[in-house]
Amino acid sequence: MTCVIVEDEKLLAMVLEKMVKEEGLEVLGIAKDAEEAIRMIDEKKPEIVFLDINLGEHDGFYVLQHINHKPYVIFTTAYSEYAVKAFEENAVDYLLKPIKKERLHEAIEKVRKLSTFERANLYDNIQRVKDLAQRLKADKFIVEIGDEIVFLNVDEIIFLTSEKGETVVVTKNEKMKTKIPLKDCEIKLPYERFLRVHKSYIVNVEKIRKIIRNYFGSLALELSNGDIIPVGRNYKDSIKKLLE
Repeated sequence: MTCVIVEDEKLLAMVLEKMVKEEGLEVLGIAKDAEEAIRMIDEKKPEIVFLDINLGEHDGFYVLQHINHKPYVIFTTAYSEYAVKAFEENAVDYLLKPIKKERLHEAIEKVRKLSTFERANLYDNIQRVKDLAQRLKADKFIVEIGDEIVFLNVDEIIFLTSEKGETVVVTKNEKMKTKIPLKDCEIKLPYERFLRVHKSYIVNVEKIRKIIRNYFGSLALELSNGDIIPVGRNYKDSIKKLLE
């Protein structure tokens, strides 16, 4: 069987490519974003697509809505166990990151056994899955740190900052540096829990302890670890919305 991998994390894509080849699949290509995925799927017409949900500007469901070719779809996701059960109930298979070989094998075998009728039903369920996914919060932040892929619980993150061309992810116990730009990290984080307060800072709103105002009207935030973060002039309205 042939497949296309849609994954915006380069190391994760390489690991998955190796694993699916070991399962006997032919990898026709790897797409790193939604638009590239749409072009690649319609051009190469794979039998299976391994589809990441969080792709930056557009998600995996956007891809499904815009392709003409209709392959079997196996979602790859860092969603919580609750979300995973929801995908199962909607008859769309998934791989929970970090992907295990045994689970990958089961997913591929499931696709191999699908009848034409069952395959059609998968696409009938896509909109239902999309609506459900939008109500669920991703609880993992996946980031490349050097040669490693780190899975962080989002509630562990206090803030992120841009520093000398890198992004520093600050948690209670450590600071980690990644080459992923701050703007790309912002896209991957759940918007309802993280707030851009400065061109160089994104904070976890649940970690804000105090809002500080000086005599000149400038704002700053004291966070749960004691760090003081400046609020940019163009981001004051975002802070005001927190108080509404």
